Amino acid sequence: MLSLRLKLTVYYLAILTAVLLLFGVAIYFYLTRSLLTTIDESLAFQVEKIEFIMAVGAGVEPPSRPQTDGENQEELLQLSPHVIQIINEQGRITDENLASPKDRLPVDLKALMKLKAGKTEFDSIKLGSGEAMRVATRRVKDHDGDGSYFIRLGHSLEALRSARRHALIVLGIAIPIALLLGSFGGLLLANQALSPVDRITSAAERIAKGDLAERVPVPEKMDEIGRLAATFNHMISRLQAAFERQKQFTSDASHELRTPLAVMRGEIEITLRRDRPPDEYKRVLTSNLEEILRLTRLIEDLLMLARGDSGQVELRCEPVDLDKLCQQMAEYITPLAAQREQSLTYNSAGAEIIVNADMQRIKQLLLNLLDNAIKYTEPGGKITLSLKAEDKCAVMAVSDTGRGIPTEDLPHIFERFFRRSAKTSDRSASGFGLGLSIVKWIVDSHGGKIETKSQTGRGTEFIVRLPLSS
Repeated sequence: MLSLRLKLTVYYLAILTAVLLLFGVAIYFYLTRSLLTTIDESLAFQVEKIEFIMAVGAGVEPPSRPQTDGENQEELLQLSPHVIQIINEQGRITDENLASPKDRLPVDLKALMKLKAGKTEFDSIKLGSGEAMRVATRRVKDHDGDGSYFIRLGHSLEALRSARRHALIVLGIAIPIALLLGSFGGLLLANQALSPVDRITSAAERIAKGDLAERVPVPEKMDEIGRLAATFNHMISRLQAAFERQKQFTSDASHELRTPLAVMRGEIEITLRRDRPPDEYKRVLTSNLEEILRLTRLIEDLLMLARGDSGQVELRCEPVDLDKLCQQMAEYITPLAAQREQSLTYNSAGAEIIVNADMQRIKQLLLNLLDNAIKYTEPGGKITLSLKAEDKCAVMAVSDTGRGIPTEDLPHIFERFFRRSAKTSDRSASGFGLGLSIVKWIVDSHGGKIETKSQTGRGTEFIVRLPLSS
């Protein structure tokens, strides 16, 4: 199979060959036409000049002087004719001047009589000797006006044939040389054009072996190859980041699954070492049930995020009144806040705010944000849910007066399994670190944006913007 370099060189040579052949044919025909036109113009001028001289010699009013006389005559290449003939209407040659006896032109009276008076006709004929001759014939009215005669001049085309032959020889030598040089030039250009591709291929091979830190050298000039290299590097960077996230995700998921399983196993093993009262068995089973429920939530969250990453989660979007939905969610979670002696307030927009969204996912979004606010706010704190319309967007904000998020943690809060670095002894604040990841996915899947404002010790605010229904 031909390599790309060889293919490019062959294509280049094919195009160059076609161009050179077309150019050579054009030159050949232009040369032939140009030389033939020069001969015709010279013969026509001399025919008209002979007609003028003969009219003056006969003592009659001569025709107008040849148009090529004077200034134009200096530009005209005048060739000496090899044959000059004066022929009467009976086809008899009354005057003749030959450069060589073999140059005598045959007389075809029928063809001559078909000519129109005052017009010069041109023809190429082949003599008996094999020589080609260019002939100019002009029918001229006789001086008495009763008849006419013919002036015929001929010029050998041997010089034209020689010029064409030399042109073919020159083209026959020049075109192969040009193609030979073009082949080297084409191969050089192909090598130069594909050398960056070779570097990209080598880097791709090293990356395929597992070296995701490898990058393709980007040329100084950002041409097509430069953009390809930059795009390739960007793709590898994203793959490396995704691979690292996948490794971290797998490690964290394994850890989160292993811990509750270890707790359950330990409790069961300790309980089974000896007989215990029914209340003790009930306590262990209740504890295990709680861990199973936590594992179930974890697995459901992991499955949802995994399906979301692969695009398998289908949103059932419909017009949703956010004001009504936020009111319902605030009422739903208020008892949980009351258990922690916290106050939860909803600041209504005072009007319908309609978005095209999946209601269940928006409920999940609000539940996660409000649950987080309750978890990380001390007893007696305040939690506020507000809604308003701004710049063609519905803006939902969940704020609290909790401990806040440290500045170094803010860039990572939406990462999976990430937990705040602030320590707490409150078991209710424990979790898997997936809630905000799910919130971020829900916002992104609805074409919205989420931002976080937080001050350590003063509280946190999450602001979600979703496009209004048009």
